[in-house]
Amino acid sequence: MTYERYATVYDGSGQIRFAVLTAMYLNEIVQRHPVTGRRVLDIACGTGTLLAMLAEQGWTVAGIDASAAMLEQAATKLATVTSEVELRQGDIRHIADIMPAQTFDLVTCTYDSLNYLLSPTDLAACFRGVAHVLVPGGLFVGDMNTRHFLAVDWETCLLHEQPGYVQIERSHFEPASAISTMWLTGFIGNDDDGYERFDEIHIERAYPPEQVAALMTDAGLVIEGCYDGFTFQSPCTTTQRIHWVARKPLCQNY
Repeated sequence: MTYERYATVYDGSGQIRFAVLTAMYLNEIVQRHPVTGRRVLDIACGTGTLLAMLAEQGWTVAGIDASAAMLEQAATKLATVTSEVELRQGDIRHIADIMPAQTFDLVTCTYDSLNYLLSPTDLAACFRGVAHVLVPGGLFVGDMNTRHFLAVDWETCLLHEQPGYVQIERSHFEPASAISTMWLTGFIGNDDDGYERFDEIHIERAYPPEQVAALMTDAGLVIEGCYDGFTFQSPCTTTQRIHWVARKPLCQNY
């Protein structure tokens, strides 16, 4: 299962840095695109770093993730920050079945989790779920890797070493399907006692921005921003990541 064994080393492998950067950028986004309440749902929340940082800022936090192992890490982390947290295991294509309608002022989906939805039907279902759980006037913030990043900038082989953990990534991009497959092999242990190996496959699909925009609009969300990752500039041909900001209109109910 993806992320099951990886969960125990996920933060330590350096992935936590993205959540820290996202938390800072999110503060800038909500200054430009204000929300009135302080209830946030992070879908595909992983180990809960972003939620922990938001809880420290006074947000009431909730998270959804498909991986029980990642949620276990999140629960441990959040227990030191807040007792007001709701974590649920589930598929982000079925958000409306997991969380009640019109509950959250802000919904986030970060670290290219949306790219793991491999068909437009799945992506549309996720956006409909986001619209369902947002209060009228609520905000959605999500990021996606671009085709340029998956096809050009994502290296075909990467090695990451640190005390107690070694990680190897091998990637292949298929132009016809716009799908990138990454084979991750991890070794947990030490030179004296040996290493335990685990293997995972991570598959992401790149979507044209105009298709993402159409799916969001069809779900009832109004796009307020489409930004070159971690900036407020418009995306260009070499953009690696796009941050989407969309709002549920005040007059709609789901």
